[in-house]
Amino acid sequence: MKKLTIWTVLPVLSLCAAVVMYYLWFQGWLQFYLRDVMQTVDHMGYITVGVTALMLYFSAVQLVNWRINKTLLVLTYMIYFAIMMGLLFGKASGAQGFSMDTFGFVDTFLAGNLRVITIGNVLAFVPIGFLMKKLSPLMALFSAGILIFIVEGLQYALHVGYFDTGDLFLNVSGIMFGYVIIRIFASSHKQMIEQE
Repeated sequence: MKKLTIWTVLPVLSLCAAVVMYYLWFQGWLQFYLRDVMQTVDHMGYITVGVTALMLYFSAVQLVNWRINKTLLVLTYMIYFAIMMGLLFGKASGAQGFSMDTFGFVDTFLAGNLRVITIGNVLAFVPIGFLMKKLSPLMALFSAGILIFIVEGLQYALHVGYFDTGDLFLNVSGIMFGYVIIRIFASSHKQMIEQE
């Protein structure tokens, strides 16, 4: 039954979820972040849905089997990091500058503008937090801060965006959110094993 689910139900569910995610979130992100790419690459929407469905499927297979398959995990993270590199450094904007308005996104968000972008700046970085599971909370926060500081600095240096303290705050929050989730999951999983 499990194999039947993995080969029939999960691909369909992954594809349906990817389509919904594209229309709710990714389409807005792509138009905002990669306008030039969207205009030059044919069928970017189909590519995005396909890659998203593949990542969701790899993740779902591991959840159904209730164990980590290292090959699928590595493939998933390779796709994830390739996507992140495209989003973070694929803009041909020529923009460069500093924005020190760390909480400027709050007013924009409350006004109903760029909500997808604000939420995306948190959610897109959650998987990085999963990789920090073995670090102490302080070390995870420090590592997240250094990583995003480097990313923001590179965006500035490469003329593909602003060094934005608001993005720094949101991205680090996403990483730490992922870190907290994986630590809670690991702790509850350990308790379940000890009770058996």
